[in-house]
Amino acid sequence: MISFDGLHIGPIRDLSLELERGLVYGLLGPSQSGKSELLWCLAGLLPPKRGRIDVFGRHLYDGDLEDHRAHRADVGVVFDQPAILPELSTLDNVRLPLDLRGIEKEEGNLRSRYLLDRMGLKDAEQKLPSELSGGMLTRLQVARALASRPGLLLFDGPTAGLDPVTAARLLKLLRECVNESQATGFVTSHDLTGALAACDAILLVSKGHLRGPLPAELAGDVLRFQQGEEPW
Repeated sequence: MISFDGLHIGPIRDLSLELERGLVYGLLGPSQSGKSELLWCLAGLLPPKRGRIDVFGRHLYDGDLEDHRAHRADVGVVFDQPAILPELSTLDNVRLPLDLRGIEKEEGNLRSRYLLDRMGLKDAEQKLPSELSGGMLTRLQVARALASRPGLLLFDGPTAGLDPVTAARLLKLLRECVNESQATGFVTSHDLTGALAACDAILLVSKGHLRGPLPAELAGDVLRFQQGEEPW
C-alpha cells in the first residue's frame, strides 16, 4: 500500500490518502498543479514540506538510509526529458540498471531484448540514441525503467511530443507492462483519452488538492474536470 498523511508537496496541501498496490493510477491536472512534484517525492528524490509518505511499508524521508536505498532500487522512472546515455547503444542503455546491480551480462541481454521486443525496438538494439525518433526514445526509457523489475513505476509525461495515436498506443503498452510485472504505476499525461484507457484509476489534482482515486470509466467527470469544472 502507498499512503500519504498530511503531505505538503509543491502546490499540493494536506494530502491524506491510501492507494492500493498493483494498479496503474493516472494523475491528471493543469500544468504547475503539483503532479511532477508528487512523482519526484514518490521516487525518493524530493522531500515534502511536511507530512508522511509510506511506500510498501517503507517510511520515506525519515533519515533511514537503508530504507531509502532499498526504495530507490525498487523504483523505475520515466520523465519527460529523456535521460539516455548518448554513447551507449539501445541495448546497452536498457541493460545499464542490470549491470549496476551486478547481473550477468547474458541474463541482462535476455531480459533487455525481451523488453525491446515488447516496445517494438527489436531491430534497433544496436542503434545509438541519436538515430532514434522521439517516440522510440520514450519507449527506450520505458524499457530501461522496467528492466530491473521495480515495484513502483513513475511515468511523468511519457507521451509529451507524441501524436495522439502513438501516445494512446504507448499508454496502453505501459499498462500491459505494469500489469504483467505486478507493479504499481503512476502516469501523468495530457492525453485524456489515452490516460483513461491506460489506467485503472484516476487521481485529479487542482487548486492545491488531490481527489480520487476515481474509476477510470468515469470519463464524463474527468472530461468536465479537464474543461475547468470540478466534479466533486
